[in-house]
Amino acid sequence: MPTVIIRPDASTSSTGFDQSGANLVSRINDNDTGTFVINTNSTSEFVVEFNNDNAYSGATINNVVVSITGNTINSKVSELGVEMTLRDGSSSLQSSILAFTPTESTESGAAYSTSLTPSVVDAFVVAVSPAAVGIVIKEVFITVDYTAASSTYLTFSEGKITLPSGKVTI
Repeated sequence: MPTVIIRPDASTSSTGFDQSGANLVSRINDNDTGTFVINTNSTSEFVVEFNNDNAYSGATINNVVVSITGNTINSKVSELGVEMTLRDGSSSLQSSILAFTPTESTESGAAYSTSLTPSVVDAFVVAVSPAAVGIVIKEVFITVDYTAASSTYLTFSEGKITLPSGKVTI
């Protein structure tokens, strides 16, 4: 089944990070682990909206997985949890605690598959809340697994079709 990755395109709120707004989004949506944001306050959170992708328009959405790439600031912070909450607008759909160490890794929540449609996916927002100071967030993204809509017709501009048996009704 095909998948597509959607990335944040706007920040609705942020507090306690070294970047905010468009700067925060540009660092966590660029598919570049060399750019990042660091939380600078023990009470920190950002909320981001996601771009839409025409690839799954009209499709059946099988599931989505939210992933974060990051690490702790250094070896003095041996492990740090980050709460990730997937929302449809303001309603919480799924929450997961992702654990990070000083080694960069991509951590993911469980696959979410309840009542998904393209319009639900288009309304996704994700809240990211570290448990304490010392996390480096490099990427946030959602992998959308979908089944493409079936086509009900064929179009030929030239050539011939050979039908060894059966019939064609037009």
